[in-house]
Amino acid sequence: MRTSPPTIDEISQAIMQNQPQIAERLALEYLGRTSGDETVLTLLGMSLQVQDRLPEAADVFRELTHLFPQSSLHWNNLGTILREEGQADNADNADNAYRTALALDPESTDILVNLGFLWHAQDDYAAARTYFLRACEIDPTLVVAHIYGAKACAECTDMESAARLIETWQQWTQLTLQQQLVLASVFTSISRTAEAESVLLSALQSSSEKAPIQVRLILLYERLNRIEEAAALLPLLPLAETVSEVDLRSEIVNAHTLLAARANDFEKVRSLLAQLPPGAQLSSDYFFAQANTCDKLGDSDGAMQALRQAHAKQMERAVLLAPELLAPDVEPLTTGMQPISGESYRQWPEMSAPTAQQSPIFIMGFPRSGTTLLEQMLDATPGLRAMDEQPFLQQVTQQMETFGLHYPNDLQRLSASQCDELRERYWSLVHKTVKLEPGERLVDKNPPNMLRLPLIYRLFPNASIIFAQRHPCDVVLSCYMQSFGAPAYMILCSTLERLARGYVNAMHGWIQNTATLTPNVLELRHEDLLADFDGKARAIAEFIGITDIGPMRAFHEHARKKGYIATPSYAQVTQPLNNKGVDRWRRYRAHLEPILPILKPIIDRWGYAA
Repeated sequence: MRTSPPTIDEISQAIMQNQPQIAERLALEYLGRTSGDETVLTLLGMSLQVQDRLPEAADVFRELTHLFPQSSLHWNNLGTILREEGQADNADNADNAYRTALALDPESTDILVNLGFLWHAQDDYAAARTYFLRACEIDPTLVVAHIYGAKACAECTDMESAARLIETWQQWTQLTLQQQLVLASVFTSISRTAEAESVLLSALQSSSEKAPIQVRLILLYERLNRIEEAAALLPLLPLAETVSEVDLRSEIVNAHTLLAARANDFEKVRSLLAQLPPGAQLSSDYFFAQANTCDKLGDSDGAMQALRQAHAKQMERAVLLAPELLAPDVEPLTTGMQPISGESYRQWPEMSAPTAQQSPIFIMGFPRSGTTLLEQMLDATPGLRAMDEQPFLQQVTQQMETFGLHYPNDLQRLSASQCDELRERYWSLVHKTVKLEPGERLVDKNPPNMLRLPLIYRLFPNASIIFAQRHPCDVVLSCYMQSFGAPAYMILCSTLERLARGYVNAMHGWIQNTATLTPNVLELRHEDLLADFDGKARAIAEFIGITDIGPMRAFHEHARKKGYIATPSYAQVTQPLNNKGVDRWRRYRAHLEPILPILKPIIDRWGYAA
C-alpha cells in the first residue's frame, strides 16, 4: 500500500503514457492532501478531457479560472472544453472564455485559432475569418490558420484572400488528413481544381483512411464532368449503412446521389436521399437536391416545399455572413449600383480608350439566362479565351475607393491616369487566372457585370457586350431552384417575391444604363438561340468579328473536355442543345401567380407571354 503522496511528475507521466484514469486517481489523491494546486488541477482537467468526461473537465477548468482569473491558459482551456462539448448554448460561453483569455494575452495565436475554430464549427465564417487572419498576421508560418483562414475567406466569397493564404501550400508537410481535405476544398472553391486533385491523391497515398478521400475525389470528378472516373471510385466506398460517422455517411450518400442524377435515375435519387442517417444535419444542399428530384419526377408542389426548406437553411448562413443585407430597405443585389443619369454622363471627360480588339468581350445578363452556354460557345472558338466567372470588376470598383471616389456616382471624376490604373488592375487580376496567347481575346462572362455596365463603359467603351435574355418567369424560377454560394444571392433568392423584385430592379437599371450610355450591345434571347442555333451563332460571330461558327456547334464537347466550369449549369452545358428548360415555369404557374404582376413590366418589355 502506497504511503508517500504522488508527485506532479508521476501525474504528468501517466498522462503522457495515455493512462488518464491513473492520472485522475493520482491527481485526486494529491489534491486531497494539497487542495487548490494550479498544476495538479490542470492535469486533472486534462485527464478528464482525454476520457471524454467533458462536463467534469469543464468544472475543473472553471474552478481554475476562479482561483487564477489572470491566467489566459485556464480561460483558453475552459473555452476549448466548452467548444468540444458542442451543446447549443456552449458557443457563447466558449466565446466568452476565449475572449477573456484574449484580453489577457492579445497576441496569442493559440487563442485566436481556437476562436476561429469555434465560429468555423458554427458556420459563422465571417467571425472565423477575422480570427484566423489575425493569427496569420502575428505568425505567418502558422499553417493551420492559413488553411482554415482560407476556407473561411472562400465561404465569405473573398477568393483573393483565400488564394493568398495558401500560396505556399507546397512547402507544408505533415498535414493531418482533415487539413488536407479542407485545403482541397479551398482549391476547388477558387477554381484551382488541379491542385485540389493533387492534394487528394497525395492524401490517398499516405493515409490509412481511404473513404473520406475517395468520396471527395468522386465529388470533385463529378464537378469536373469526369463521370467515368467518379463512377470507377464509387464501388470502393463502404456501404453507407455501415459507416458510423454521420458526416462521412452523408457524403457517401451524396456521392451516390450525384451520379444517379447524372444517369437521370431520379427514382434512385429519391430513394438515396431517404437513406441519410438519423441525426444528420440536413443542409440546404440536401433540400435543393430533393427539389431537383421532385422537379424531374413532375412533382411541382413537392419541389416548392423542398425549396422553401432549402432557402430557410441558406438564410441561417446568410444572417451570419452578411447581416447588413437583411435590412428591409436593402436590395441585396443592386445596392450601390444605381443607374447613371444623363446629366452625370454628360460630365464624363473624353479620353483615349482601348479598341474593341484590345478589350474583353463581355457576356452578361441575369443569372440563369443562358450566359454559360454563350461562354462555352465562344470559348470553343479559336482566338477567344474565357476564364469562368470572376469578380474582377467588383474588385476594380473597390479600388476606386482608394482614390476617394465612390462607384457609380463619381465616375465622371475619374482622370485618364486613374482609368489606366483601374484597367491595369483588371488585367493584372485576369493574368493571374488565365494565360492569354498573343492575339487571343478575353471572354469575361459574369452575370452580375450587368450591374457594372457604367464601369465597363468608362474603362472599355468600345467593348463588345452580349446580353442574354430569357423569359423572366423561367429566370426567376431557375434562380429560386439554385444553390448559390454568395450571401447576396442567398438573400436575393430567399423568397420568390424578393427575387422577382431584385430581377425587375436589375433590369430597369440595365435598360436605363443602355439608353444613357448606348454601348455596343447584342441582346440575345435564349429561346431564339435554341430555336435557330446557326442563325444566332452567325449573328454573334458577325457582332464580335469572327467568321467560322463551326467550333461553336461543338460547345458541349469543348465544355466536357474543359472540366471545371464555375457555374450551377456545369453539367447542362456538357450536353447537346435541348429546350427542356423553355417554359418550365408554366408547370409552376400556381406558385408564381403572386409575382406575375411584379414581373409584368419586363415580360412586356422583352416581348414574352405571361
